[in-house]
Amino acid sequence: MSDARVVREVSSVSRGTSDGDLMALRGTRDGAVFTADWYLAAALEGRAFGVNTGTGTSPDTMTTTTLTVAKPDLAITVPAGTTIIPVLIEYSIEDTDGAGVLDVLAMASSATTQVLSGGDSLTIHNMRTDKPNSSNCSAAAVLASSGVTPYTGNFIEFFRGYAGDVTDQHNSSTAQTVATASRFSWTAANTMVPPILTGVSQLCVYCTGPGALTGWITAIWVEFPSSSIV
Repeated sequence: MSDARVVREVSSVSRGTSDGDLMALRGTRDGAVFTADWYLAAALEGRAFGVNTGTGTSPDTMTTTTLTVAKPDLAITVPAGTTIIPVLIEYSIEDTDGAGVLDVLAMASSATTQVLSGGDSLTIHNMRTDKPNSSNCSAAAVLASSGVTPYTGNFIEFFRGYAGDVTDQHNSSTAQTVATASRFSWTAANTMVPPILTGVSQLCVYCTGPGALTGWITAIWVEFPSSSIV
């Protein structure tokens, strides 16, 4: 009969300084085992990345009036040999520039790599500030009409944050009356089964309002060589 035990370490914790060594499981004093989240493990490894559209007090101006599938407001292209799993997508709207229909959604697609040359090139950052790895992906904001539709191949709209009319313009001269139409977020933790984008593929994020909508989009994902996943 086997006997599984853990080392009780709560206030005095031993920490390794190198990889490849065997070590005891760590637990509370009553024997409960500590475990690390898989996404945290990827971030510690330097395989978590993020990108922002707009920074500081300078938002992006999103695609105006009507949702155009070939003009995502944020596009992340995944090359062959690379796989990403989205962790967080967050939208913050500053001004809808009018009243009307607001569409907020995100989708994953196996369609041909998105054309990024017509958009604003974005810098992809490692979630570890010492940047032990660089992303193989590319990202751009507010793409031109020359983009590639992601609604071909194997695709899924995995997040529909909002689809309806907004009456609040959100700007400084208008009292905000629709707080639920100013901030949207998607997380892998809430979804339980996130999309897995194996290159060649693309992650497209849209935020289209009644006018020249301004705001920010943040996307965070974990990234691996496809050989480690599939």
